[in-house]
Amino acid sequence: MIRHRLGRIGLILLALLSIGSGVWWWLSQNLVQRREEIYTGYAEIAQRNPLYSADRLLTRLGRTVHSVRRLDELPHLLDPADTLLIVIPSYALSEIESQQLLAWVHTGGHLLVGVQHAYEPGQGLDHLLNRLAMRSHRVGEAISDPIQVTLNETMPPLQVRFRSDLRLHDAFWQSLRWGEGRVTLLTDLSLFTNARLIEHDHADFLWALLQPDSRPGGEIWLQYRMLTPSLWQLLWRHAWMPLLGMMLTLLAALWSYSRRLGPLRVPRSGEQRRLAEHLQASSHFLWRHGAGPMLLQAARHYALHQRERRQPGLSLDIAPLANSDQPLTEHALIHTLQTLQRLSRPR
Repeated sequence: MIRHRLGRIGLILLALLSIGSGVWWWLSQNLVQRREEIYTGYAEIAQRNPLYSADRLLTRLGRTVHSVRRLDELPHLLDPADTLLIVIPSYALSEIESQQLLAWVHTGGHLLVGVQHAYEPGQGLDHLLNRLAMRSHRVGEAISDPIQVTLNETMPPLQVRFRSDLRLHDAFWQSLRWGEGRVTLLTDLSLFTNARLIEHDHADFLWALLQPDSRPGGEIWLQYRMLTPSLWQLLWRHAWMPLLGMMLTLLAALWSYSRRLGPLRVPRSGEQRRLAEHLQASSHFLWRHGAGPMLLQAARHYALHQRERRQPGLSLDIAPLANSDQPLTEHALIHTLQTLQRLSRPR
């Protein structure tokens, strides 16, 4: 009995092994194993920071790098040995920011900033270019091919592609001495962003720009968020006088239209007036328009008619019912009309 069971188990195991071998052979003949890379875009930190690749590159090359979103996140006083790259264009820097940056550069710092518009020194409000006396102009279409850039004689020319139709004194970039430091102006600062740093020799160009003035202990600061001022901020900064005049004019117009013309109209109450009040109001109106005698004559006629209808043949010698040519005052007219109204009532 035991031998019979062992034989059945052996047959089952042999069958399973045969089936497994057949499945493995079919999979090996019909399935192909391969490795494929799928691009999923930048990581979250790289999406927020367009200079993240530059940050990582310079860190691996042994430099101390700090990335900040805004200028106000920088230390109050940068070290004179530091280097600062900002993506905010020159025209968006206020006068105070330009003065503070150039004061730091004068002590030995190195500032890299982009120029994005045609400009003549002293003809606008680009405070940085005014101080540097730097002219920028357009030359038509941008060059699509890379150009050779030579920073010094000790290194070979670099291939750099500037996507800009601007020129700074007939060049794509300029490096100026300012006191003990240096200011580097570029017409295309997107060379050093995540998408373009790997193109041509852009990484070598960035590293070469940071070398001449590097000092032991100097740190690199990368301001990476484009915080251009809004339209309202630009108007207030560059056209505050006409803007203020327009606001004052608008306030004056609103104040003028808010003033009412004529006396205040008193709403009527829901209660009905008494007949005496109506007579008094009508008397005032008719008196002002010279119709007092006509109203008095009509009231006399009505009072006599009512008396005659109630008491025929009764002779009345009542002063208000008598015709009189004596001039009436407004008070006398009102008093007479009220008396005639009482005489007209049924007793």
